[in-house]
Amino acid sequence: MTQIRFLNGLTTIGGNIVEFSNGDSRVIMDFGVAADLTNETIESAMAAGKLPQVPELFGEGPDTFAHEAIFISHLHIDHMGALQYLKRDIPIYLSAPSYQLYQTLIALGVEKPVANLHPLPFETPIQIGAFSVEGFASDHDEPGVMALLVSDGTRWFGHSGDVRLNGPHLDRVKKWAAAFRDKKLAMFMVEGTTFSFDSPAPVEDSAHPSVPLTEDTLQERLEEQLKAAPQLVVINPYIRNYARLQNIQATAHRAGRQMVWGKNDAAVLKTMCGVEPDFVLDEDIHLRTIQADPNHYLLQNDFDQLAQLADLPISVYLHSNGEPLGDYDPRFKQLQDWLSDHEIPLVFLSCSGHALRQDLVTLVRWIAPQIVVPWHSFHPEREAQALDEQTKAQVLLPEKDLYYDLDEPDQD
Repeated sequence: MTQIRFLNGLTTIGGNIVEFSNGDSRVIMDFGVAADLTNETIESAMAAGKLPQVPELFGEGPDTFAHEAIFISHLHIDHMGALQYLKRDIPIYLSAPSYQLYQTLIALGVEKPVANLHPLPFETPIQIGAFSVEGFASDHDEPGVMALLVSDGTRWFGHSGDVRLNGPHLDRVKKWAAAFRDKKLAMFMVEGTTFSFDSPAPVEDSAHPSVPLTEDTLQERLEEQLKAAPQLVVINPYIRNYARLQNIQATAHRAGRQMVWGKNDAAVLKTMCGVEPDFVLDEDIHLRTIQADPNHYLLQNDFDQLAQLADLPISVYLHSNGEPLGDYDPRFKQLQDWLSDHEIPLVFLSCSGHALRQDLVTLVRWIAPQIVVPWHSFHPEREAQALDEQTKAQVLLPEKDLYYDLDEPDQD
């Protein structure tokens, strides 16, 4: 009998972890964190609900599963950030692109080393004891993202990972949604990030556009900013979205500028995209050269390198989903204050990797599961209501750490 246990992430954005177990077999989908673990021990983090209640994987007690593995949908902190705390040498599977990105970030010192990592080719089922698991290429702002399909030999279960329908790879989403529909899923776990926030925003500005930017329209706005700026433009993208890094450099060229990268982003661009960076700061070019001809460049800058901007003639600072990611991070207020103190305008060029609310309903309609579990949201009950009203699926809002099974109870 297969049991399903939701280990974390039921009312948070990220940290979503679900376990499927059957006899001596177990597979876990994602292993991320949605809270700061600074100054936490493993024991205190588990007690506070910041790490999942699987003490045997953190070196606390015996592990009774002979066959087990962790599958990571994509390489964002909220989906893989707890891997560094593992004490048991459990196999970990990612898509081949995410595996390559992980190894690159480890080599750069951005991520800590993690043992037993394995690339999982798309649409290639792997058997872990009683379970088979198959990953499908999807669309999110980490290009290696997977949707995951699990079978216990009798029933099929689906895990959306993070997903959007307005990105450049809708064909991928439609493909795995059709595959999931063909399997007549017993349960489908679907993200609900966009149900977390009140909509629409009370005031429209660059941080809250009435029509959300797509990857394409983001590049259009970037080109507009570059052509309008008389001085240097600085941009802060997310290093893990390497497809956007490649597009940013191409847009800089269309606007008549050269791209200057920090060392880490340049390495990711070259490794993951096969694209040579125009310039790497402090290797190919120095700040004094940029200062002498500021309207010739677009400079990528990390939050911890803000001080180097102090003496540069900057027209605008473009925040494009880089760190700090948002208001919930104390560093975000520090960024805003620093830019204000130096009279540098802040403009948001953000593009969500998450599906719009109605798109999530559409996705569930495409798949037509028997049971749907909304999560990855501060307000999953909002998504639950929409799904209950607009789909035929039974909606489940599970409780953390309870075991669920789909077998009929005995007549007794």
